[in-house]
Amino acid sequence: MPTQSGGQVAPKAADRKTRSTGMVTPTKTWELLRRVAFERSRRFCRRGSVSALPVELVDRHKTELEKELASASR
Repeated sequence: MPTQSGGQVAPKAADRKTRSTGMVTPTKTWELLRRVAFERSRRFCRRGSVSALPVELVDRHKTELEKELASASR
């Protein structure tokens, strides 16, 4: 089975619970995300992930976003 960096076994495609997408963002936003990911990688001694930041932000504001959807569907 293929391995990811760090020697961990990569999950099978059917086991993944993520979806890949492309996002168009302003350059300054992308640079900020990249810098924050880099600083987190230095602070926590792990690989930086720009993708993890929007996921974390959405999780943090999930209740607000769900309320927005509920009010829009009325």
